[in-house]
Amino acid sequence: MELIKLGERTFCADGPFKVGVYILKEADGYSEVCIIDTGVDEAAAREIDEALVKAGFRVSLILNTHYHADHSGGNRYFIEKYGCKAYSQKINAAMISNYDICPSVVWGGNPVKEVLNNYFYAPPCEAYDISELEMPEGLSIIEIPGHCIEMFAVKTADEVYFLGDGVVSVDTLKGHKLIYVYDIDKQLESLELMKGLKGKVFVPYHGGITEDISKLAEANISVMKENIELILDICTTPKCLDDIISEVFDRYGYKLTMYKYAVEGGVIRAYVTYLYNKGELVAVKEDNYIRWKKA
Repeated sequence: MELIKLGERTFCADGPFKVGVYILKEADGYSEVCIIDTGVDEAAAREIDEALVKAGFRVSLILNTHYHADHSGGNRYFIEKYGCKAYSQKINAAMISNYDICPSVVWGGNPVKEVLNNYFYAPPCEAYDISELEMPEGLSIIEIPGHCIEMFAVKTADEVYFLGDGVVSVDTLKGHKLIYVYDIDKQLESLELMKGLKGKVFVPYHGGITEDISKLAEANISVMKENIELILDICTTPKCLDDIISEVFDRYGYKLTMYKYAVEGGVIRAYVTYLYNKGELVAVKEDNYIRWKKA
């Protein structure tokens, strides 16, 4: 884990995940910092903390961009070590405080064991509604829902944006078009918003640091539109949801597993929901089946 300086008060703990670090104030012999997301688990949190301690930083505040466990799995470590608090939006805070909910959202009911992993499940820890926080000087949030029910990016006084999972890297998109999205409509709106952000540096949690957010956001939009067109093409004739999932995987050359059925099958379901609500798919009821057909 390497600590990269991105501005006068802004750093990034750069490893498998890109954790934001912002200096709040100087104290006797150390700097109090806010960290933006905390890694996937305690082991990751310890590696992040080693880099922070080496730089003379102590964590006094956590901001979680959203509730997924790869962004908040290290919360408990930092809370127990430093006595700090974690904040996120109201629904995110509730999810972080009650992690049994997240895998159920992914699956749509009592979850299969395959989604009880450290991307969607972490030991619960108390998190608080960010509306109750007096935001420290130099930090502001921008709401970018879509990947989750709620999510936000954090902007620092150095014109650095930490984007959570608002975008993913071009390399990721090349190998994996079914990026996790909860709400397709809101995600497309958020990507359009991000295209217009003005700043010096943009930091996706997964992927490379960039100075050109517009190009990266447009690449994400392009893949989502490709997925939309693919599903509409598959539904030229009426198809059950499982048939759509199977054909999407076939056309992209992916191999279906129970985990992918749970997670990426849910992503495909989100696209079907989007297209149905937009009137581009219709639901055909036949023999106790719901089949989806292009309008």
